[in-house]
Amino acid sequence: MLSFDVRFIKTVCDDTGHEHRACQAAFSVQASSLTEAITQAEEHFCRQKHVHDWTIFADSVELKSPTALERAWLA
Repeated sequence: MLSFDVRFIKTVCDDTGHEHRACQAAFSVQASSLTEAITQAEEHFCRQKHVHDWTIFADSVELKSPTALERAWLA
């Protein structure tokens, strides 16, 4: 299993109309693939916010996976 950092991002406008990316939640998950990591994080997010669809609070997902060096070290 690899460790992934997953962040849920919402783009919001300030009072001058400039867009900013605001992190709505962040999770570290253990998964064997990127797809599994996102699925786990989505489930955590929905439980935390008591919703069925994470897109109510966020409009994108950022995923940081281990680097090749980190994967080699774990193997």
